[in-house]
Amino acid sequence: MGKILPIDKYSRKKIDVSSILNNDIRKLYTQFSESGFHLLIAGGAVRDLILNQKPNDIDFVTNATPDEVLQKLGNNKEYSIIDHAKKYGCITFVTGSKKYEVTSLRVDIKTFGRAANIEFTNDLHSDAMRRDFSCNSLYLSFDGTVYDPLNAYADIVSRIVRFNGDARMRILEDHLRILRYLRFSSSLKAVMNRDELEICLSEKTLLLKLSKEKIKDELIKLIQSIKSPDIIAKLHLRDFFDLFNIKINDCTHIPKLISVKEIFDGFFQNPLFELSLALDNSIPVDSIFDALRAIKFTNNEIKQIKIFLELINQCKTPISDNIDAYIYKYGKEFTRYAVIVSWLIGSKNIQNKFPVKLLNSVSEKIIPNFPVLSTDILELGVKPGKEVGQIIKKLENNWLSSNCRLTRRELLEIIGT
Repeated sequence: MGKILPIDKYSRKKIDVSSILNNDIRKLYTQFSESGFHLLIAGGAVRDLILNQKPNDIDFVTNATPDEVLQKLGNNKEYSIIDHAKKYGCITFVTGSKKYEVTSLRVDIKTFGRAANIEFTNDLHSDAMRRDFSCNSLYLSFDGTVYDPLNAYADIVSRIVRFNGDARMRILEDHLRILRYLRFSSSLKAVMNRDELEICLSEKTLLLKLSKEKIKDELIKLIQSIKSPDIIAKLHLRDFFDLFNIKINDCTHIPKLISVKEIFDGFFQNPLFELSLALDNSIPVDSIFDALRAIKFTNNEIKQIKIFLELINQCKTPISDNIDAYIYKYGKEFTRYAVIVSWLIGSKNIQNKFPVKLLNSVSEKIIPNFPVLSTDILELGVKPGKEVGQIIKKLENNWLSSNCRLTRRELLEIIGT
């Protein structure tokens, strides 16, 4: 495809990229360079670095076509290759659990939702214009030089989310951009562009045409993006969630949640936790689960959300007095989340320190064993059948109420009382 067209005119700033250049990324860069290709970091990772935030994902662009990439790098020993998105210019390099998407610079000739007819290009400006928002349209070399074809650096610094081109037209091209606009505006605590937000509101019913799986994924990300409770009203988020019969609460837990996430970076691996915290559980749980199933939440996901909602409803009971019972009933992972919930919601005083010691103690605990067996009940003269199970359940509840302290003898004595 040739060299990238002159890009010195786009250079605006230099930033430190050392924090993201791990060995895998350096090897990828070396392989592209030795093959005669350019490789630039693109999109959201550049935005995050400018804002001094850690990128969740790092994507790349290259001036090589997909066929050129596969011809030169398809048999390398460092990465396995996924090329199922080759027709869109995207080749994924996989090493261990990490995936790096490398997309050829391209122009979208005609779009069909998330799909498009494309042509490859060697012009950064043309590639930038196909991207949804200005804040996602910057590029970064491995020496830290930022290339800014759309003069979007100021938008990022000023926390402005702006559609590239006409907002309504870009939404008609890809309806999912409505939710992405809300997500980035929320995450960046963006200065509101009232006109573009009004267009998103007026076209919101287009979201109903999207696949339920895409809606589910984007709504989860949107919930995770909320950095302040007041953004819910500013972005009219309830109007968008109402489309899918999902009700969210006031999210007053968010400021405390952010402080916990800063301390325990990497602990929040289950995105369903933050979704559950945001759900309005004052409405019947059956209604909540019906709405979630309608947008393709799986039975396993529903099961996890149900547990999280239980933990939220139980949060006013001091968990420190029942930690063993929680571990027995929910397991260690959910018990750690229960500790977080008890502080987020159960603690009325925002100045109360987070119970780090209690959270850490969960890992050291041994999962308790319920000491009574069905044979113990039969030996007391109870006939086999439904009554045995009922007695076991009653004793188990008593045992849990004692934080798993009651012994086998003490539990069996309850039967005779």
